[in-house]
Amino acid sequence: MNQDITETIRQVVKKAMVEESFVELEASGRHVHLSREAIDYLFGVGYQLTIAKELSQPGQFACKERITIKGPKGKFENVVILGPERKASQVEVSLTDAVVLGEKVPVRESGHIEGTPGITLIHKDRELKLDEGLIAAKRHIHVSPEDAEKLQVKNHEMVQVKVFGERSLIFDEVVIRISPNYRTFMHIDFDEANACGFKKGMVVKVIKKDCNQPSVDYNQIKQVSQPNQQVENEPEQNKTAAELNKKIITESDLQKIFLQKTYHVLIPENSIITPLAEDYIRKHKLEIQRHKEIKL
Repeated sequence: MNQDITETIRQVVKKAMVEESFVELEASGRHVHLSREAIDYLFGVGYQLTIAKELSQPGQFACKERITIKGPKGKFENVVILGPERKASQVEVSLTDAVVLGEKVPVRESGHIEGTPGITLIHKDRELKLDEGLIAAKRHIHVSPEDAEKLQVKNHEMVQVKVFGERSLIFDEVVIRISPNYRTFMHIDFDEANACGFKKGMVVKVIKKDCNQPSVDYNQIKQVSQPNQQVENEPEQNKTAAELNKKIITESDLQKIFLQKTYHVLIPENSIITPLAEDYIRKHKLEIQRHKEIKL
């Protein structure tokens, strides 16, 4: 029963996250996908890979079996195999890994291996030389159709993703991949994970790159004099407040107010402040006052 309650809460929280364009972030280390032919050659005809751990994407799993991958200059041992088997074998590494292997590796979407370098797969005394299949995976977001509607994204659309924390940054050119077989997660490699200070369970915000995103209606922002709320030695521009008459208060709303050198914001009593907006308030030390008389 406790597990059922926990899962229900998790689903509710995740739904709320997606409605505000947040998705969970996962980091993938180097790994191998094998075809039936490759499995037969390396492990024996008819061999079935052993499931060690279920992954976030339905039907996908990490295997108990490990393999060595070898390039012109170096190799990596104990590389995980991900199942199930695929039509064509593929090896995914970071660009740092590629330097060790001695290969110039292109950044590609999974499955797009035409014209990519080959690599040697080794298991015990068996070596299999692939003619192609070595890639650095393009950062991407797996999205379910239901979540795609909430995020307002299309299959193969390119978006930006903002990561928060001590090493905050924005990832550009993140590809959206939509399928009924997907659960909504963003995937990056370990190079990218190190760059953004990745931690397990981290969530990120999806940012649309088109010019049709909703913007703040400046008619909803009203400057209000507040002579009785002055703070000692407060700058002159801080003596006014912006009245923001909106049900949902976003980071973008507050950015536009802050650019007007206004630090006090009046909002309706029942307005909802998004997590990003809360962060912006703390960072810029804005004063938020809920106002009962504002009508939505």
